[in-house]
Amino acid sequence: MEKIQHASLAQRDPLATPTIRSQDINKAAEQFEAIFLRNLMKQMRETNAVFESKDDPMNSESGRMMQSLYDDTLCTQMAHQHGIGLATLIVKQLTHHA
Repeated sequence: MEKIQHASLAQRDPLATPTIRSQDINKAAEQFEAIFLRNLMKQMRETNAVFESKDDPMNSESGRMMQSLYDDTLCTQMAHQHGIGLATLIVKQLTHHA
């Protein structure tokens, strides 16, 4: 008798049996790709900074801030447009067994 009550409780409580929608997987995969691209871009910028001249107008705090904002926007757009295909692979991997 108790098992029936627990089963009916699970059916009424959406948190008892969470379901993952495909749009949630797509969005999370896209966000992960954007984070990956941001980290990649950040490392490339740090490597490039070794070769920059001190006279470069972009070599200032405000220039670096604008460059960072640009990089964030660029990476988000690239991920949204399936830039390197990482999000597609993640979705494929997560939904393959579902």
